[in-house]
Amino acid sequence: MTAADTGAGPRTAIAGVGRWLAGPIPISIVLALLIGACFMLVAGVDPLSGYAAMLQGSFGSGAGLANTIARAIPIIGIGIAIAIAFRAGVLNLGTEGQAGLGAVAGGVVALTVPGPAILVIPLAIVAAVAAGAAWGLIAALLQNLLGVPVLLSTLLLNYPARYFSSWLIRFKLDDPDSDLVASRPLPESGQLSLLVPKDSAFAETLRGVFGPTGPVTAVLTGVNWSLVILIVVVAGAIFMNRRTRFGFESGLSGQNAEFVRYSGVQPGPLVLRTMALSGGLAGLFGLLLTIGAPSTRLIEGYFIQTNFAWTALLVTLLALYRPLGIVVAGLFFAAIMVGSDAMGRELGLSPQIAAVIQALVIILLAFRVALPRIRRRRAAAEAKETAR
Repeated sequence: MTAADTGAGPRTAIAGVGRWLAGPIPISIVLALLIGACFMLVAGVDPLSGYAAMLQGSFGSGAGLANTIARAIPIIGIGIAIAIAFRAGVLNLGTEGQAGLGAVAGGVVALTVPGPAILVIPLAIVAAVAAGAAWGLIAALLQNLLGVPVLLSTLLLNYPARYFSSWLIRFKLDDPDSDLVASRPLPESGQLSLLVPKDSAFAETLRGVFGPTGPVTAVLTGVNWSLVILIVVVAGAIFMNRRTRFGFESGLSGQNAEFVRYSGVQPGPLVLRTMALSGGLAGLFGLLLTIGAPSTRLIEGYFIQTNFAWTALLVTLLALYRPLGIVVAGLFFAAIMVGSDAMGRELGLSPQIAAVIQALVIILLAFRVALPRIRRRRAAAEAKETAR
C-alpha cells in the first residue's frame, strides 16, 4: 500500500463533505439565515445575538433539548405517515383530518373508559388508529369506486373532520368549569406518562447523577412515552420499506404505477392498504399529542393550531420519503420552532418576525426539491435540441 493510497480515503471523505456543503440544503439554510438576519436588523435586533438565543433555546440547555424532541415527535410521526402514502404514489394530504379524528376518538376513550392505564392507553390507541384509518379509507374507496383522486378527496375531507371534532368538543365534551372550550382534564389513567415521572425516586437519582437541569435528566423527565413509540414506528417503516413485499410493491408503484400493474399487482387493494396504514399512523400521533403528558384536556382546535400536519408534509418532501431523513428534518424544524420561541422571549422579538424566519427557511429549503427537477428538464430540453 503506497502513501498515496493511504491518503485517498480521507481526501475522498473531505471531498464528499465539500460537495455536500455546496449542495442545495446547506446553501438554502445559510441563505435563509442571512435573509432572516436582515429582518432582525430591521426589527432592531443584533442577528448574532438572535441566532445565539435560537441555538441556546433549542439545543443549549436540557429544557430546550427536551422541548425540541417533544415538538419533533408529532412532526416526525405524521411525516412517516405521509411518506408511506407518497412513496406508493398515493398523495395523502388529509393527515390533518385523520390525526384530528384519531385524537378525538382516542381521547374520548381515555376520558370515559375506567380502569388502569395499562388497559385504557392501548384501547385509546386502537380507537385512534381505527378512526384515522377509516377516514383514510374513505378517500381510497372514492378513488377505487368513483375515480376521485386521493389528493383532492383527502384535502377536502380535512374540513368535515375539523368541524366534527370542533362540534364534539364544544357541545358534547365541554367542561363548564373551564374558561377554555375543552373537555374536563384527562384522568391519570388516560394520560401517556413521562418517561420518568418527575416525582419518582428514579428522577431524584437522575438529578443527583446528571444534575437537575442536565440534558439526560431534562429529556427523561420532560418527554413522554411517545418517543419510544416513535422510535418503534421509524424502525418499522425502515423494515417495511426494505424487507416486506408491501414495501417493495409500494416503492415500485410510486416510481412506475404501470410497471407494477403489468407485474400483477392490483392497484386498488394497494391504495386501500396504503391509505389505511397512513391514516392509522396519523391518527396515532394525533392521539399521542393529545393524551401525552403534560397535556391534560381535549382542546378545540388545538391540533390545527399547531400546524404539525403541514409542517410534516414539508419535512417529508424535503427528506424524499426516507424515514431517517424525516427524523433529521423533523428535528431541524422543531429546533427552529423552539429556538424562535426562545429568541422572542430573550430579545423581545415579535412572534411575527420569528415566523417570517421559519417561513423563509421552509420556502428556500423547498428549492432543494425543485432545483434538480428544473435542471433535469433543462438537460432534457438541451438533449432534445441536440437530437434534432
